Amino acid sequence: MTDKSADTLLQNFRNKVTRNMVWAGAVTLLALTVTQLWLAHYLQAAVMFTSGIVFAAIAYTFRAQRIPNYWRLLFMVLLTAICAMSIKQNGVIGVYWAYPLLVSSFFMFRDGYAIALATTITVATSAAAIAFMELDDAWRITASLTVILVLGSVFVVMLGRMQRLLHQLVITDTLTGLQNRQRLTGVLNELLASFKRYNRSASLLMLDLDHFKLLNDKHGHLFGDQMLKQLANRLKQRLRVNDQLFRVGGEEFLVVLPETDLAEAKKVAQKLLSTVSDEPFEGKDAQVHLTVSIGVAQLRLEQSWAEWINSADTALLEAKRKGRNQVCVAEGYTEI
Repeated sequence: MTDKSADTLLQNFRNKVTRNMVWAGAVTLLALTVTQLWLAHYLQAAVMFTSGIVFAAIAYTFRAQRIPNYWRLLFMVLLTAICAMSIKQNGVIGVYWAYPLLVSSFFMFRDGYAIALATTITVATSAAAIAFMELDDAWRITASLTVILVLGSVFVVMLGRMQRLLHQLVITDTLTGLQNRQRLTGVLNELLASFKRYNRSASLLMLDLDHFKLLNDKHGHLFGDQMLKQLANRLKQRLRVNDQLFRVGGEEFLVVLPETDLAEAKKVAQKLLSTVSDEPFEGKDAQVHLTVSIGVAQLRLEQSWAEWINSADTALLEAKRKGRNQVCVAEGYTEI
């Protein structure tokens, strides 16, 4: 199981894009400072130089982490002010900087924040155009900026929906609809942090469907898939609101029980054991009786999440060794 989840990788990518944009802004402004000095636009040169130094300092300071939102907002505000100054000083030529500025706003923030920022930039740039340019040119500029705003907003909304859909696909087991191993690392790390800081107990249940290979050999893999889906539904119905259920292998499931000590975890495990064995499972071509073996492990202070899972897995193997259809616990593997 990888230590870097899909969420972490995506966030790291976003942070890298943001830093590169700030670096690009810093380099561009410092280069343009020379041009403004040559044109004797000393005030604009001073603003550009100062902004370029600020941007470079921000990008360097946060080179290994996420740039906070208030620094991102400062970056966009300064660029908008420089763009307005350029429109006042250079007319239509100054408007050219408004278009990459508007597009960059969709990358600096997400969802509604990006749209709100882009709308603000559009209004500010249009106001500057109306104030310092001929009306015929100003309304054309306003219209073109509005078109970019609308198209960019649609892009941001659709991209956000696609990212949420892809995220759901990454963390979800396609057969059972349960969470998979990709999501498990983050959940366990959160419980470890809560245990170390607040001494909140937590337990794991490792479940394995007994004789699943024989079931597949006798009835076929499609029948086995039907049983796994029914098993997942039964387990979900009997778990508590805060409990989380994962499919971590072919016929292996993991139940995470927050704020649950070993005694309570045993009760939950026994309840799940009865839930599976008490009533038959209905397949398309046959009715079968299934059982599960369960290993129980409570989190200990010295354990990592990998060691915690291994404790539950070891208890599960002991339940299998003792004959299946039973619950064993990690501490001495005492049978319930």
